[in-house]
Amino acid sequence: MCLPTGTQNLKELFDENILTDAGADESTGGRKARLITLNKNVYFSVGIELSPKHIRFIAINLKAEELAYEKLEYPFSNTPEYRMVYAKKLEEFLDRFGFSRERLLGVGITMPGIINEQEGIVEIAPVLQLHHMKLSLLTEVIPYPVYVQNDASAGGVAEWWNYDWPSAMAYVFLGKGVGGALMIDGKPFEGLNRRSAEFGHMCIHPGGNLYNCGRQGCFESYCSSSVLSDDLGMDIKDFFQRLEEKDPYIMGVWNQYVSHLVTAIHNIHMVLDCEIVIGGILTPYLEDHMPMIRKKLQEKSFFPDEERYIHLGRCQGKANCIGVALHFIAEFLEQI
Repeated sequence: MCLPTGTQNLKELFDENILTDAGADESTGGRKARLITLNKNVYFSVGIELSPKHIRFIAINLKAEELAYEKLEYPFSNTPEYRMVYAKKLEEFLDRFGFSRERLLGVGITMPGIINEQEGIVEIAPVLQLHHMKLSLLTEVIPYPVYVQNDASAGGVAEWWNYDWPSAMAYVFLGKGVGGALMIDGKPFEGLNRRSAEFGHMCIHPGGNLYNCGRQGCFESYCSSSVLSDDLGMDIKDFFQRLEEKDPYIMGVWNQYVSHLVTAIHNIHMVLDCEIVIGGILTPYLEDHMPMIRKKLQEKSFFPDEERYIHLGRCQGKANCIGVALHFIAEFLEQI
């Protein structure tokens, strides 16, 4: 790029307030170099996560840094009243934190289900009991640009952004549902029918537990967060507290859980041979247990020197919200 063109481009970006001065660099003998940086807060986007029991809101800037976050306990229902609730709460969220609508790039909505953009429907979302629901029902209540994405795919985008893998990464989401994403060169590989990385419906125990999808032995039926909480009449925090106290029953449940998790992770790695990131609401509790999980993976692997391919997500329970909001950030940065 020649100097006049570079100067003109910089002027336009400064005029739009996208770039800002960042002082001067150390002198190398001549004039000090002028430092320029992205004005990261000039625009922002919002992510909304719809889950069976909660609605989450997050606002992020151009560097994907969290500006504000809220979690609302509100059960999902396929009703106009529910949709009006999150639309109203979005406006309250923007007002509460003083966000200018003029700087809002867009609003992403993420949910646990197979999203078919071409047909404009949620094909199926078992944990929300949805089947062939029009996407327009979700988007028409919001007066801003809206994008709808599967929750695990969104989480994969967020973790890729944080880890910045050079080639491929599999993301495994552990929550009320179990899902995933396969990231290749920074973009989700969606498959022929936008159904790739539906790890939750991978059979890890033929003839095993009957799941609400109508099939037996699904990964999700053995490793959803409900196995460690709702099914036991407690929350996740209580479970891991009792595990720390070495409650015999809880230890037995945990050992079974880890056994099934390791089987699934091992199978995914044997097929894809890439880095694997575990995300979702369990990640804050898994750090202390990773040495055991890695050891079991090593024991199961055909390649005994490989067990360092497994990582914990850095976004934890906010990954899905962040990832769907990143849609508008990436879109904006690409068109500059």
